[in-house]
Amino acid sequence: MFGKTKSVIIALCAGAFLMGAAGCTASADPAEPSSSLPPASINAPSLSPTPSANPTPKPVPASSTGPAQNWPVPKMPEAAKERTEAGVAAFTEYWFELVSYSDATNDTKPLKSVTQRSCFLCAEQIVDPVDQNKAVGAWRAGGAIDVSITLSKAIGDDGVAGFALQREEIVAYISSGKVQGTFPKTSEPMVGTLYLVFKKGWQVVDLEFIEPGEKS
Repeated sequence: MFGKTKSVIIALCAGAFLMGAAGCTASADPAEPSSSLPPASINAPSLSPTPSANPTPKPVPASSTGPAQNWPVPKMPEAAKERTEAGVAAFTEYWFELVSYSDATNDTKPLKSVTQRSCFLCAEQIVDPVDQNKAVGAWRAGGAIDVSITLSKAIGDDGVAGFALQREEIVAYISSGKVQGTFPKTSEPMVGTLYLVFKKGWQVVDLEFIEPGEKS
């Protein structure tokens, strides 16, 4: 397993991290007209318009009225399924998209599916605060993440990715819609490391941040 950098536990807003086929009927062949009578005039039946499929609900971003609604779940890119350095990098970018998705929607299921509970910061600073918000009807708006991959390595079933990220301002709301707190956007990139293991796909096992000025 790779060596680890010293972690920095970030406590923001009660542990919030990164405050940031239609069926068809065949028609029968028409009968041959009688030779003694002129063919009857047949009017084609009027066709009812084919009912259109239900339109996709419009995505609504998180705001003062509530968490994001009908927000598309990030789709894992094929590259992120590879046990390679490129796969580690692609998966890391995808994972942070899931973090943003869960924070905006209060839906942590997609994130949990690729994150092991043993990851302390993942559980205590990302997943649990969102689940707690959902339980009490609170939510957060904003906090979009822009992440850059600075390092990616894959050795056997282990992977490690270095990253630097920026986060936009976050506004936290309680169930009544009242603002609970506002957290400014990051003034400097947050630098850290994501540790992975490959088990039928990459899984996050640890997340660490590096204090400013500290070397890994």
